[in-house]
Amino acid sequence: MGTELDLNEQQPEADVEAPEPEAEKPEQPKKESGHWDANEMLIQHFAQPVRFITYTGIKDLSVVRTKPYTIWGKYADGELLKMAKLQVLFAFPKEKMPDLKPYIKIRAPLKSENLQPIEAIAERYHVDDELLEQARDSKSDVNIVTRAGYVLNGWIQQFDKYVLYMRIGEKMVIVYRHGLFDFTVDER
Repeated sequence: MGTELDLNEQQPEADVEAPEPEAEKPEQPKKESGHWDANEMLIQHFAQPVRFITYTGIKDLSVVRTKPYTIWGKYADGELLKMAKLQVLFAFPKEKMPDLKPYIKIRAPLKSENLQPIEAIAERYHVDDELLEQARDSKSDVNIVTRAGYVLNGWIQQFDKYVLYMRIGEKMVIVYRHGLFDFTVDER
């Protein structure tokens, strides 16, 4: 189905933007008990740096702040990056890559199509919440294919309208729903 994934090397970035003005304050994460929040996970619960898998490659960033449509991060050399969330397919702590690598493949024909993000919500691939609830409750194995050809195998731990919180090889991965190409549940 897929070839081995090489997510070990960070690729050069062409979309670095000027630093955010100092006057703007970071968005504070929600502190609700039992509430799943991708922004809080990225900043407080994931070991830094976070490995972001995007349409243009890999970005290893220490997350500085998140906003509704952007993620601000720093490279190891301190350089700031403002990244559109729409560019992000999935994310996990960089240190977990060796544990995750066996569960993530690449579908070469789809990758070669060089698909780009879809801005119009109505045109994006949609996974019904009922299907996600059933998969989560039964802890069924699921296969997720992103628009860039990455194939992730694991199970859904939780989800919201923007992301899927997926367990892959017992490690947490945040998968952004706007980047989905296909979703299937393995029947036991």
